[in-house]
Amino acid sequence: MSIIKITPDNIENYTILANPRRTFSSASNAAANVVSSGITGSLPLFPDGSSTTKDVFKDVNGFTSSSDAEQIELHRLAASDWGKLDYVTNIYHSVNAYMSGVNFLPSSSMFSKRQNVIRFEPGAKFNPDFLRKKAVKDSLFPYYRHAYPSLQYSYTNYHSLNFVTCSYLSSDTALIYPAGTGTVALENTNFYAPSSSFTFDFYINPRYAQESINAEFTAGTIFHMSSSYAISLVTGTSRGLDGKSDGYRLLLQLSQSAEIPPSKVAISGDTVTSTQPTTDAGFLFVSPDNSLKRNTWHHVAIRWGGQYTQDGTGSFVIDGKEKSKFVITSASVMAPIQTAPNQHDSDALFIGNFYEGSNYGTNPIAGFFNPTAATEFGVIEFNPNITADPTDVQLRHPLNAEVHDLKIFNSYRSINQILTSSKQGLGYDPYYNQAGVTGSQPSLSGSSGEEGLLFYVPPFFTKQSPKRYVNQTPFFYATGTTEDPFNVAMSFGIGGHELNLPNFTREFVRGFYPRPYGLEAARVDTSTAGSGQTANYWIYESGSNRKRNITVLPCDNGRFYPNFRTLLSGNMTTAKSGSILDKFRNDFAGLDLSRIDLNEMVSTSSLPGASAPGDNLTKFPDGLLAPIIGPTPEDPGVSPGNILTILQRTKDPSSNEVVFFDISNMFYGDQIKPQSVVLKDMSVTGSNGRVQMTLKDDGYGNLYRADSESEHAKWASVGNVIYEEGILIIKSPNIPLFGSDAWELTFEGQKNIHVLEVSVPVSKGIFNSSSNPTFQKLIPNSYPNETADSFVYLTGMQFHDENLNVVSRVNFSQPAIKREGDKYTIRVRMDY
Repeated sequence: MSIIKITPDNIENYTILANPRRTFSSASNAAANVVSSGITGSLPLFPDGSSTTKDVFKDVNGFTSSSDAEQIELHRLAASDWGKLDYVTNIYHSVNAYMSGVNFLPSSSMFSKRQNVIRFEPGAKFNPDFLRKKAVKDSLFPYYRHAYPSLQYSYTNYHSLNFVTCSYLSSDTALIYPAGTGTVALENTNFYAPSSSFTFDFYINPRYAQESINAEFTAGTIFHMSSSYAISLVTGTSRGLDGKSDGYRLLLQLSQSAEIPPSKVAISGDTVTSTQPTTDAGFLFVSPDNSLKRNTWHHVAIRWGGQYTQDGTGSFVIDGKEKSKFVITSASVMAPIQTAPNQHDSDALFIGNFYEGSNYGTNPIAGFFNPTAATEFGVIEFNPNITADPTDVQLRHPLNAEVHDLKIFNSYRSINQILTSSKQGLGYDPYYNQAGVTGSQPSLSGSSGEEGLLFYVPPFFTKQSPKRYVNQTPFFYATGTTEDPFNVAMSFGIGGHELNLPNFTREFVRGFYPRPYGLEAARVDTSTAGSGQTANYWIYESGSNRKRNITVLPCDNGRFYPNFRTLLSGNMTTAKSGSILDKFRNDFAGLDLSRIDLNEMVSTSSLPGASAPGDNLTKFPDGLLAPIIGPTPEDPGVSPGNILTILQRTKDPSSNEVVFFDISNMFYGDQIKPQSVVLKDMSVTGSNGRVQMTLKDDGYGNLYRADSESEHAKWASVGNVIYEEGILIIKSPNIPLFGSDAWELTFEGQKNIHVLEVSVPVSKGIFNSSSNPTFQKLIPNSYPNETADSFVYLTGMQFHDENLNVVSRVNFSQPAIKREGDKYTIRVRMDY
């Protein structure tokens, strides 16, 4: 044994940054068609939590039953007694019986406990989940806001229109915008049908392939005005690794050729013909094969300068490049005004589907804007004599893609103009008003003054919406308007989620709202009320509600930045409460047109003065106050009263349409590594797995949508992550009930491992003997080249303080041979 003095030169302190990578997933049986149900990635609370580990009991009463305990104890005593007898040489049977009995006992439940990532939503009562929301919103947000700029109780006003179909979602849906001519307002004029020249300008992402390899991809229509134009998404020849279409092209139909259903158009190379020989196929044009790629945002402009401009040449401009040209020698390519007897004008623009109908006699397109529809959906009423929807309508070409920034111009746009509009929102003039346009509301619309603009749907959230039927419960409605992204009466009254679709679909030039055909906020027959189901159960029983709630999604197009100044109106530049802009502000009540405020969703000034949650207003739902209280989350079928039950219970008017994920530091250590979070909803509620959502963090606490293959809009916030606390919050109500059916979370942690490294020099001439009484002087090995005649084994070290007290001990994993002439440096690392 030798003693070596350790100096500061032998000691080094440093820190290792570890990044443990974790994946946690959870799926219910409702998502069995997408992923396997169950939980993966949880961590055991006890590192040695083996199923073979049993509890240790102080007496036999600790066993599962007295009979088991007595029997096992008898076997133990027998094995012990037999082992004490000199003449007994085999006690196998007694020991085996005892061990088998012990193994038969159930494992301790303590050792099977595991830590999960917790997903929760604010409760409908004053419960722990609601208190967690309050702690995050009121404490953590202000504390960390200096480090994370987007950490505010609001989300970004940047969305796309999502058109998708599957066996679980209906296909006969569309947004129908009024375009009245002789039927209403401007005689013999159709504002949305430019005839002498035009440019259609929009962003599209062909997000959805066919559901199965052998399924047909139906041509999906983006714009359609009967007898005027149709623009549709059709497949190209390219196929992905999954065997499904991943290349697409655009089909343009003009004038009478716009009456041909897109699925009846045959495309061979760049030649387009109709499979219906009696139709006029003279105005059919197509973009190059595979000019669009699946799950990629593309900017598209389709333009034509008229008969005498550009020699009648038009072109498809995709992503700022002219991909192909077409020639039209006619003076006019639109026929929205009809002259045949009983044939009606093309009085509507269909977005997301292709209109097939006669538009003749008692079945005019204007019938979509009848008095009943005007009352129920808030659309403009075309003619009081047209009292019903047309009955011979078919919508068989649903779009399967996301689109945004939809524009129609009555001019031929240059490449420079197209490039500008592909990167940023249109120029802004708060006083702009298109001359002679009936229905335009310049004081509200904030329309763009861009030259020749006829139609513009960003789609932005706006505080304004038409007066219509607004559901109060899944069974009852009231007439009014909405000023919020979601139905606050349903959310704060009974915990139901319903998107206020009209607030996102305003057409900014005319100030009109579409009829959400097949996307209605449906109601349920009151005879089913009182069956004990939740509000969301009844909401999602309706196919139109399911599709409505996913029609406006967060946009992940990072190639474009909108001009939020379009939301301004006149000289209004403040966000004071009650103003037209008070929904666009930050947590400091300052105007921020890019944000949708989620703080003061409902006024609390009229709430009854109950002293605390759980008071008699909520304890006695069948008592005298029931007609005042109205429906509750526990009984949404009651006729609406004057009190929003959840708001009354919690006294919190901020949005409850949020989802939290709470990650224990067991998963990540000191904090979550920035830019490592990937959160997926594998089956967005109501889509049966057809719509999925991926969120990532930008490294500064912001969660953004990241589904497309193209550049993402990292600045657009749908939620936040607080790395130090392991908290994620999804704030956007446009992703309904995020992760309700199936979700997966992947991230890396950051764990600082502090290391003390001591380098112990073992010089020549020391550690050459041993005080072990069994020590013998032997040569190290029998190799011929061995010159040493003795050695010792080094098996460990002890560290002493200045008083020679042992403060640490090191045992080597295997002995090291030390000859007299050997010199070592032994490095010892201690983590803490």
